[in-house]
Amino acid sequence: MTNCQDCGAPIPIDEEMPDIGDVLVCSACGAEHEVISTDPVELELIEEEK
Repeated sequence: MTNCQDCGAPIPIDEEMPDIGDVLVCSACGAEHEVISTDPVELELIEEEK
């Protein structure tokens, strides 16, 4: 499990490991994170363009 880089809420990782480039969404705030590493799982916050 890893935490949202926007609000700090935990983002559960499904039993199946994500692939690099997958997008995981925080259920607490809706922030999108891209998987940048799988061992260990590391996420990068996807910044919305304004």
